[in-house]
Amino acid sequence: MKKALGFALATLASFSLSTAYADNFPSKPITVIVGYGAGGGTDAVVRALTEPLGKILNTTILVQNVSGAGGGVAASRVARSDADGYTLLATTSSTFSLEPQAAKTAYKNDDFQHIATIAQFQGAMFAKSDKPYQTLPELVAIAKKENRPIKYASFFLVDKLVMNYIGKIEGVEMIPVPVKGGNGAVQAALSGDVDIAYSGGSWAPHVQSGAAKALFATSYDRLLLAPNLVSMKDLGYPIGTTSYLTLSAPKGTPKAVVDKLAASVEQAMAVELVQKAASSRYMDGTFYGPAQTTQILKTESDSFATMLKSQ
Repeated sequence: MKKALGFALATLASFSLSTAYADNFPSKPITVIVGYGAGGGTDAVVRALTEPLGKILNTTILVQNVSGAGGGVAASRVARSDADGYTLLATTSSTFSLEPQAAKTAYKNDDFQHIATIAQFQGAMFAKSDKPYQTLPELVAIAKKENRPIKYASFFLVDKLVMNYIGKIEGVEMIPVPVKGGNGAVQAALSGDVDIAYSGGSWAPHVQSGAAKALFATSYDRLLLAPNLVSMKDLGYPIGTTSYLTLSAPKGTPKAVVDKLAASVEQAMAVELVQKAASSRYMDGTFYGPAQTTQILKTESDSFATMLKSQ
């Protein structure tokens, strides 16, 4: 009985301290470390979010771009930061659900407390408009006829996973050309240096302008914002990827702080400017809170585990 009472009192004291800390949070600027370079979809949405979020929290939101390893470099840095709510990570969900499974990383999913999902990427493979193919099967046929590999812009493991899978099924060698983020993929595609490139939404404005053309969605089902674009299922493949833009804090961040941040982010996401930033990059700006984000990452992690077994 005494032990149980002591535990209850300790829990209550911890909760009270956490709540008191959250009441005074934030008392200084918050830094959001973005796992990809400037100019891509992830960066654009996060930067649009900072102004309304700063007003809601009555503080300054600073943004730092730390690219590399599909968000892994930034994740490693944030995982080692103080768990006080002042250093956050904005990156793609694959940083947590795929990277630790497919490579040796200096972090793991359990090193974080996930605050929110702030957008869903509409991932697709695209090419420069003057390329002599309109579909993936046509590109594969040309590569086979010319007895050459297919070169694709690559900036994280998801695009490699998809293209390697397609290459094995179709009997074509796939060669990744490293670029920095979605913006780098766009530059590589529009320069004609690669046959095809992936991005989570940065492709859309260039397709709309006529400079590029989308070949297929990398999701299993068709995209919400591009329902006429064929999906992996349409192409006959039993796999597909869906990626999300997540906001996370180091493990141990007080729950009351996480909840306060989540509520503030949800309010900021409703601002028209933020929604326009997402839609302009062909991203669905639907908000999901901590519990839903944790579940999204678990489901995605299980899906990637299945895909990795087929490699």
